[in-house]
Amino acid sequence: MSRATDKLRVCMVVHAYYEGDARVRRYGESLAASGHEVTVLALHAPGKPKHETIRGVQLERQPLSRRRGGTLRYLFEYFWFTLLCGWVLTWRARRYDVVHVHNMPDFLVFAALVPRLFGRAVVLDVHDLMPEVYASKFKKGLGHPGIWPLRVQEWLSHRFASACVFATERFRQCAIKRSTVREGRSISCMNAADTTLFDRNKHPFQGDEEGRFSMLYLGTVSHRHGVDQCVRVLPLVRERIPGIRLVIHCKLSEGEGKPLQELKDLAKELAVEDLVEIGPPLPLQDVPAKMSRSSVGVFTPHMDVHIDMALSLKVPEFVAMGVPVIAGRTSIMTSLFREDEVAMFEDGDYEAFAELLVKLHDDREFGRQMADRATRFTREHSWEQEFAGYAELLGRLTGRDAVVAGLNPAE
Repeated sequence: MSRATDKLRVCMVVHAYYEGDARVRRYGESLAASGHEVTVLALHAPGKPKHETIRGVQLERQPLSRRRGGTLRYLFEYFWFTLLCGWVLTWRARRYDVVHVHNMPDFLVFAALVPRLFGRAVVLDVHDLMPEVYASKFKKGLGHPGIWPLRVQEWLSHRFASACVFATERFRQCAIKRSTVREGRSISCMNAADTTLFDRNKHPFQGDEEGRFSMLYLGTVSHRHGVDQCVRVLPLVRERIPGIRLVIHCKLSEGEGKPLQELKDLAKELAVEDLVEIGPPLPLQDVPAKMSRSSVGVFTPHMDVHIDMALSLKVPEFVAMGVPVIAGRTSIMTSLFREDEVAMFEDGDYEAFAELLVKLHDDREFGRQMADRATRFTREHSWEQEFAGYAELLGRLTGRDAVVAGLNPAE
């Protein structure tokens, strides 16, 4: 039998909980939907079984869970998970056609050392550029001595992989500029909303069901993600927008983590704690309905070297659901969205933020038209289009163009 007619056997490796990583799930479920064999090695989420099949994807949770801590804790988790997955992949070196490793960390790709020696394709998926992330997280410049080890491991990891996939074209161009990867061995595959789930026809936008005006934030709560800006704007609008609420569903459970407590303290200090609602993490399948019942989606990070070129998946998801979006003005946002599609303000300009909120509250038709114009982004950057580039890459790496051409990214 010709190898061009064989099904692909793909192993994905990710230092995260599979259920909460939309990017990894999209790859895995899209491949499995076309009949390909997909195995995922991931962290062990508390209360979950070691082995589970989710929408055709065989999930193998490794004996390690995530714990928040300092740099040493992160390093311990990264190295231990790399060793665990390296052990599994060493024994299965000939089993998989492709080993697709997701950062962070970049050096997790070396878990696939033995499969690479046996001629298997190894793909490194760069969700974020590690030097920029840590420069942002620890408020250091990219030239700081503490960042150099990250730049070295990035260079080694990118060069080791058969090919690299970047979450944005901006990330890819940055990597090419500093010579960690060659243009011909890299592509970008943008995070795109899953329109089979984020379907505005199934969950039509209706605004807050209780007649309030609600800002919805979904995602990580930390200083650099700028949720504090949503709290600081509340005193400026509480009289002009009766019933305004900031609704937060973060990745941390309620009451856990220093950033979340600092956010609560800030709300109390500004006397707006009655306007802030903090809820538990939402299962992915519940997010579209929650979005459709919000008045506006917000993504308001503080500007830094990483944030300026990183796209939050929540923005494309809000857009796909027809929800008006207010976002901080960054280079990645202005390169992907027009000013009449997403309302933007400069980092720290609370007066401008407040005026945008008042405009959306007072003129609901303005918000509806803005959201309708933003559907242009969903059409131009659908998952089907983004996945096509990834499919073509797998075809080149495995020599199985006939199989890859038939990949179906949507069920």
